Amino acid sequence: MNVLGIMGSARRDGNTNDLLDLVLRTAADEGATTQKIILADYRVEHIGNCRDCKAAGRCVNADDDFGKLMDQVYAADVLIFGSPVYWYTVSGLMKVFLDRWSCCYYQDSYEAFVAKMKLKAGGVVTVQEESGYEQASHLIGALEKTIRFGGGEYLGYVLGPGGKRGNALKSQAAVDAARLLGQKAAKFTPPSKG
Repeated sequence: MNVLGIMGSARRDGNTNDLLDLVLRTAADEGATTQKIILADYRVEHIGNCRDCKAAGRCVNADDDFGKLMDQVYAADVLIFGSPVYWYTVSGLMKVFLDRWSCCYYQDSYEAFVAKMKLKAGGVVTVQEESGYEQASHLIGALEKTIRFGGGEYLGYVLGPGGKRGNALKSQAAVDAARLLGQKAAKFTPPSKG
């Protein structure tokens, strides 16, 4: 099982990263192969006008890092998205990356993109300074819909406290949820392609 963490926080050593690392460590302990993308380490341009790309016959942003990041997404069996709650939704880094997914099916076809994505599973790791699910619900819902796009299996979410570094790992509920998500990720069995 190949589990890919996609870390969308600009804080490489913050609470989101701590919980995402715990999910990935748990998955590795359960026998999965794990990798992590830190979006802040890559250049992913904002999506432009898809008609410009169609007219050019190629993505006008093809010289950024998006293509090589998507190669890792396609190779993974399980995607674990990590983003703090920023204004009730995902971070800008994560939003720009996900917006570019549209390029994948405009350049080829919707059906081809869905075929590459549908046998995956995924989960969500998020932190916030507020307490309770309500403030994080839009972020969690958006990423759940992203995972289910084309028929992917949603494995659940981890919601931890943000703020001062280290807060998330002090929350037993967040730690337990991260370990459970890591176990689910490692045990996921993709449906057969037939």
